[in-house]
Formats: sequence, structure tokens, C-alpha cells
Amino acid sequence: MGATLIDECYASLECRVADTRPVNKYNFFVLEVLKAWVDPSVKDPRTIHHRGGRALMVAGETAEVPSAMR
Repeated sequence: MGATLIDECYASLECRVADTRPVNKYNFFVLEVLKAWVDPSVKDPRTIHHRGGRALMVAGETAEVPSAMR
């Protein structure tokens, strides 16, 4: 049985804990993604990002820049 998807989420990752050694020193888990899901009908998702402490930000406008590749 896989992880339950949340209807309001644009994308979901099903993971397993791969390494707990960094937990005590860095409070950090290493995860392995087992399955990924994304809603292809959402073209411009408004995503929330944690910036540390109690700070969050909501992603804004998309900016396109010309490629430097020839």
C-alpha cells in the first residue's frame, strides 16, 4: 500500500528513510524517493518554501531569461 495523496497538493513524494546517521549532529534525515506524483493539470503552481525558523514564502512570478547556449 502506497502513501496517501493529498488532494490540495500539486506534487507528492513517497519516501523511505535511507540514512539516520546525520540526525543527532545535523537534525537531518536522508530520504530515498520511491515514487513521485505531479498533477499535470496545474500549469503554474503556487508553492510554499520554508526559509528557516518561522519564515515561509510563497513562490511568485516566473521569469524567463534567454539561454547563453548557442
